[in-house]
Parts: sequence; structure tokens; C-alpha cells
Amino acid sequence: MKKLYSLILAVVAVVAISSCSKDDFKDKYVDPSKTTSVSCDKLMTGAFMFGRDYTFNAYWRMYTWDNYFGKLCQNIGTGTNSGSMYFINDGYATDRWNNFYKVLRNYRIMQDTYNKETEAEQTRDRIFLALTEVFIYDHLSQLVDIFGPVPFSEACYLPLNGSMAASYAAYDSDVDLYRMMLTNLDALYTEIGTLANNLTPEASSALPKQDFICGGDLEMWQSYANALLLRLGVHVSAQGSLTSEGKAAVAKAAGRKLPTDWETSIKVESDFDGFNYWENFRDGWKDINATASQGVIDAFRVSGADDPRLAVVYIPNEAGEYYGEGYHETAETQSKNNTYDGYAERYYAALNRATFTFNNLFVSPIFSAAEAWFLLAEAYQQGYASGNAETAFKNGIAASIEQYYAENVNSSQEKGGPGSGNEYFKKFTASDVPSEADALAFAGNVWNAYTNKLEGIMTQKWAHFGITQPTQAWTDIRRTGYPALTYPTDTGSGVKVANIVNRVKYPNIEATNNTANYEANKSNVGGDDANYTLFWAKSLK
Repeated sequence: MKKLYSLILAVVAVVAISSCSKDDFKDKYVDPSKTTSVSCDKLMTGAFMFGRDYTFNAYWRMYTWDNYFGKLCQNIGTGTNSGSMYFINDGYATDRWNNFYKVLRNYRIMQDTYNKETEAEQTRDRIFLALTEVFIYDHLSQLVDIFGPVPFSEACYLPLNGSMAASYAAYDSDVDLYRMMLTNLDALYTEIGTLANNLTPEASSALPKQDFICGGDLEMWQSYANALLLRLGVHVSAQGSLTSEGKAAVAKAAGRKLPTDWETSIKVESDFDGFNYWENFRDGWKDINATASQGVIDAFRVSGADDPRLAVVYIPNEAGEYYGEGYHETAETQSKNNTYDGYAERYYAALNRATFTFNNLFVSPIFSAAEAWFLLAEAYQQGYASGNAETAFKNGIAASIEQYYAENVNSSQEKGGPGSGNEYFKKFTASDVPSEADALAFAGNVWNAYTNKLEGIMTQKWAHFGITQPTQAWTDIRRTGYPALTYPTDTGSGVKVANIVNRVKYPNIEATNNTANYEANKSNVGGDDANYTLFWAKSLK
């Protein structure tokens, strides 16, 4: 368990904590509104904690953000005649937007603190600034992939200069932001390696106490930075104005440290230092994402045999069969299939609650080994780097199998709790986990089942992301067109958006509070049009 022994959030605004966890948080950690001193190590932890709801699989994120993108990329069960198939509530977009700028504001304070330090203090604290910068780029890239151009270089300086007029930040080009992140992540990979060998005693002592993501393991932070470099490089290598830069970044990242298995994956536990973060997310999947996706089931069966993940991700219906809900069905069919007498006639498969809903120890993936392997498989297949695409693909499926079984086997529940519905619950033991040899053999059959290898890579990566990382899955669909999904016109009552979108419109607060800069940027995204195709993507229309 990664430990935090002295977490102090030295930040401007009070952290918003879920009601069920707020008292525990106050008991353990100093109230940030009463903090009188700041230090870079504590500010690093503050940035991580501000970003927690979009780093952890948090209830609010799952109920709002992930539920929306899960419907767009169809890796959760989806209703066909809802009236809001492609519409996102402005409040949800606002929350994601505001969350990033809370993290960035904390980082600006950290930069300012560092810049005012002595040379000796900067030698001590440079590592905390570097790790926070990696974290910032993870979340900045997610924001750019969803909205397009966003304010960054001029944003969040109000706490430092006190100028309200200067606080209205201009938008940075998404091309420029991607180029900056590719350049800086490359440099950070090298710098973190250098700093790891030159930490001061004070930094060495503070780092494992303040870093609840990697526990102070700087090799993992190098891997995190390089994995992000690989992800972003692949994102822009196929089309757009950064193809040459993207391919260069991919070729470089492919030969350096990356997550290779679940142990080395970048992830965060739901219970750290006795702070039970699971209280914030455990009902999220039960409330909104519990129905199986037929597309994921099909991906798990593409070779003609059941994928080992099928039984650990889903629970079959009472007849022992796996059927999923999705846009391939009519509203009438879904209505009929959703009509049942209690649980006895449940038609659709559902999430395995031992793995997800009732697993208080669920580990939230930030950057999994499976994703890294699938990125390498794509890069090799497309010629962005030299390597064997089939081998990387098979390693990706094996890593995905390992990850999902680890979540289930290590579940906090031995059986379904009160009201959990034991028919939704199947827990495996260590002896049930497929061997690496068996996993790779199965993956080889999956590889052979696809004539179009890129389609196979992207479909299996999409199935791996599943309900845990749907925003990454949606980005992949927009940039590659795989898996090729059906997007029927939404004819539901009160429909607000009838057809699939290509991006999310900026939250209304931007048009209201940052009007001049919002208006100046609108033309860069087709007038803030949800149908506008971002520079690295293909149109879904």
C-alpha cells in the first residue's frame, strides 16, 4: 500500500471531497484554507488530490463524464431511444473543465514557489515540480482531446499577480499544445532519470510520503512520462499537422521504459493511508453502467472461443448466456429485453460485482501495461516504429487478462453483501488466473481472427478500456474509425442532439466569464461546433 504520512494541501481553494469521505479527510490532513506555509512537495500532493476525481474511478466521474463517453464509444450497455444519446449536460463539461484548472492553479503556485527559492532549495524541489508537470500533461491532453484548443500558457495566474484583467486567459492552439507536450515529456523522461540519481536527503525522505501515485518510484514516473509520450505521439501520427513530430516521438518512446505488466502499470489504489476513497466510487457502475455491451462481448468472442476476461468482467443472464445491450438493437427490442420478473428472467449480462461495484479495493488504472502494448502494436503495424506488431498485440491481451483478474482476485468481497444480488457476483481465486502461456496462446488466436490487423488492435484495445477508461476509447475511435460502430439517429422524446458528435462544446461558463477569448477562439473549432473534427481525428459523420 502506498502511504501518505504528511499530506498537507497548500492550495488556494478548499478541496471538494465527497460527503461520505469529507470527515475522514479533515481528521487526517491539514485544512488547506488554514495552511500558512507552502512547500513544493506538499503542493505536488495538492495537485494530485485536486485531480483525484478524474484520476481515480470516482463516482461523480463515472456517473457523469464516463457514462456519457461510454455511450459514445458503446463499451457500456446503451439505450437506443433515450432522447439524450449524444447530448452531454453542460454541468458535466463544466465540472471536467473546472477540475483541470484547479490542478493547474495549484501547479502555478508551485512554479512560483520554486522560482522564489534559493539554488539549494531548487535542487531539493526540482523533482516535485517535474513529477507534477507529467501529471499536468496527462490531464491537459485529455482536455485537449475532448474540447480542442484550451487556455493554458496564460491560465491560472490570478493567485500570483492579483490582476483580474490578466486572469482572462487566451486559448492555446491544440496543435501547439500537443507539440509542447511531445517536446516536454521527452525532456522530462530524461530529467527524471537524472534527478533520481541526485536527490537530496530531504527530497528522498519526502517523495515516498507525498507521492500516492507511484510511491516515490522514479522509474515508474519515467515510465509514466514515456507512456504519455507514446500515447500522444501515436494520436497525431496518422493525420494532421504533427505527423512527423508524432512519428519521431513514437520511435523514441518505443525504445524506452514503459509499463509491461499490471505490477508496473501506473495506477492508484482506492485505499491509501486509511483514506477510503472507494466510498466515493463503489456505486458508480451499479447505478448507471451495469449492463453489458454487446460489442465488448463480441470482441471477447471474436476467435470463436470465450475470452478469459468474459467471466471476470460480466455475469451471464440466468440462462447462463451473454447478451449485451447496444445501438445495434431497436428501442422496441431493448424495451422487451429489459422487461423481467425480478432477476429470474434477466436477459442482459451485467457487470461482475466482485470485480467492480462491490470491490472496495478496486485499483484505478491511469496508464496500464495493456494500453502501452496496444499502442506499440499499432505503432509497429503502421510503421511508426520498428517492432513486431503481433507480439505486442498478444502481450496487450495477456496484460489485460492479468489486470482484470487481479482486480477480481484481490477484491475486498468474498461474497455479495446485503442487497448486492449474489447472482451478479463471481469471485475468482489465484488458481483460476490463466497462465501467461495460456493467455498468449489465446491472444494468438485472436490475432489470427482479424484480417484487418489495425482493426483487431484497436477493437481489442477498446474492449480493454471498457468501462474504466471510456474517454480514451472515444479518442481512439475518432482518430482511427475502429471499432466501426453504428450510430443511429436519436429519435427520443425531447431530443437535443440527434446524431453522433466529434467533440464536446466548451462549457457555458467560458462564453460568460472569458467572453473575448472564447469568441476569438470559436473559429478554430467551427464556431464551437460539436460536429467539428479536431486536427488529429477523422470525422464520425
